[in-house]
Amino acid sequence: MDKNQKKLIILQGNSGVGKTTTLQNTIRELVSDYDFLITEEEAGRNDRRVVLKHRSGLLVSICTSGDTLEIIEGNYRFFISHCCDVMISACRINTETHLDNSRTNLMKTALIGFASGYWESDEVHFNADSANVKQLTILSQEEEDIMMDKIIQEISIIKQLYLITWR
Repeated sequence: MDKNQKKLIILQGNSGVGKTTTLQNTIRELVSDYDFLITEEEAGRNDRRVVLKHRSGLLVSICTSGDTLEIIEGNYRFFISHCCDVMISACRINTETHLDNSRTNLMKTALIGFASGYWESDEVHFNADSANVKQLTILSQEEEDIMMDKIIQEISIIKQLYLITWR
């Protein structure tokens, strides 16, 4: 897949709002209903880093933790070591101070910066979506299913582009 078609999806939110649960459920859903297989996995106590491969060849990596800069860097290293087309990471932010564009979260900034370097892209918007970055904000556990659906929708769009590119 062309570097310009690769995608970083950030699921951001406060501590305890359901980022990890949403991503765990997304992994389960992709495997059970969308023809993805887990090809690589690093599992911790509660968190996972997985690579999912679709029968089309599309590689999706999901990292369910994003609480510290060290974890974010580890997520990025996992993404690039597996040459994934779609990179999905949780990212803890304080929604009270980071959603009004007055401050940019250091971890989110690092993740987007890492990805833009990987794609050799000058297009970097830290508080807005771009061609390569989709930011989703979860505010409560009640939104877990909605966020999972949005993530799967993004993957489906990318999968269609992937199929068109490689036909």
